[in-house]
Amino acid sequence: MIAPAELPVTIQSFKTQQHRWAKGAIQTAKKLMPIIIRSKIPLKNKVEAFFHLCANIAYLFMIPLSVAIFPTVVIRRNMNWGQMILIDIPFLLLATFSFGAFYLVAQKHVLKTWNEKIKFLPFCSAIGIGLSVNNAVAVWEGLVNKQSPFVRTPKYGILDNKKEAGQKKYKSNRSYLAYIEILLGLYFTATIFVAIDSEIYLTIPFLFIFQFGYLYMGVLSLMEEHKWIPALFRREKTLTLAESKQRI
Repeated sequence: MIAPAELPVTIQSFKTQQHRWAKGAIQTAKKLMPIIIRSKIPLKNKVEAFFHLCANIAYLFMIPLSVAIFPTVVIRRNMNWGQMILIDIPFLLLATFSFGAFYLVAQKHVLKTWNEKIKFLPFCSAIGIGLSVNNAVAVWEGLVNKQSPFVRTPKYGILDNKKEAGQKKYKSNRSYLAYIEILLGLYFTATIFVAIDSEIYLTIPFLFIFQFGYLYMGVLSLMEEHKWIPALFRREKTLTLAESKQRI
């Protein structure tokens, strides 16, 4: 089922939307999963409900995973190519395939030229990784029953790049997360240098995805928060859901 919708045109509103969805899904899971588990529906439906409602829990594991990558690269300094091909590469490819398949299946149902959008998959992966700090906080708040106001995503009604967001600025009350994202981005920059020095070249493309995702989210959030974005970039193009999928 395809449901066209307007996506946020600013990074802060986009992160707020994702925070709301991630937290809401966990709150819904806490309320409905006990009922679903006790129900008489088939086991396969219970499993599907679990993965659907609890999928965002993965964001909680993204942060320790990100932190663990640097020492993992250091440990593998003396690993030979044969060991890396047998151990590391299969896991990296499997993780990438599952994420890529998610987007490609969606594209195939929306676009006739879906195969032309494969080149955008690394960018989509980076954005998903970059959101991990923001969404991990949302999941944690949902798990510990931390209440927060329901903040609606600002709508601008912008359907093309000829309209501007104007004065409809949006400020997040979680701007401190941008600094954490930038720190993680710099952390991965150091990891990339270690990988290059250690000649672990096959892992570098994957490390770049993490680095770009965190730096993109963090830097753009601060630029928007402190109005560092030049006027040229304040003309924000917008995006219906169908249009955004065309860019993937």
